[in-house]
Amino acid sequence: MSSYWIDSIENYKKYNKIDDNYECDVCIIGGGITGLSCGYYLSKEGLKVIIVEKDYIGQKVSGNSTAKITYQHNLIYDYLLKSYGHNNAKAYLEANKKAITNIKDIIDTENIDCDFEYQPNYVYTTKQEELTKIHAEIQALHNLDEEVEFVTDSSLPFKIAGALKNENQAQFQPVKYMLGLADFITNNNSLIFCNSTASNFDKDKDEYITTVNGYKIKSKYVIVASHYPFKKITRILLCKNVSIYFLCFRN
Repeated sequence: MSSYWIDSIENYKKYNKIDDNYECDVCIIGGGITGLSCGYYLSKEGLKVIIVEKDYIGQKVSGNSTAKITYQHNLIYDYLLKSYGHNNAKAYLEANKKAITNIKDIIDTENIDCDFEYQPNYVYTTKQEELTKIHAEIQALHNLDEEVEFVTDSSLPFKIAGALKNENQAQFQPVKYMLGLADFITNNNSLIFCNSTASNFDKDKDEYITTVNGYKIKSKYVIVASHYPFKKITRILLCKNVSIYFLCFRN
């Protein structure tokens, strides 16, 4: 199945394949929105980053997404409240709300033309018997001090039984956004290699050696931002940088 977001890009910028051995502060495996977001913040802080992607930027999960930016991922908050308590559910909500703000701040700061606009988000059902789940989710969000509402009308071309409506969510063109991040990264003493598959990384004294298409990248840290991890995680460090969190490997 083709992606509108990928197919609608004219003059798609394709980065070169890795062609030598390199050294950097952080090697990021994966050129989707997670890897590029990490690369953006790290290179902004002055670190030299190398991102390796086995295909092209945004060609996999991120480029085939719904393109919505929302804190409402299906019906999640009633489950979180019951399973993990108020504090954890609230933290999840606030982190997702902050992500929307962060994306908008990056777009404005770096002048990324990616068709960003605020829109309401709906989680709907066409079945009367499922309305209890919708109402439970609304109550959960009210318990988290979030203003949401129940509606029976939407812009959908069919009748719904009801929906949870969240205001101030957003949508954008994700591939344009990722290419904008990539431009910033490569303009800040960092590199991106496409058609470059990471096959392994190992610790060597005080650094990591990542093998990519037979070449070696030496780095102090490795971030795995690929859809399917290819190496068992033995030690991780939770790092915080400008309100985003990511997992990385360190000594």
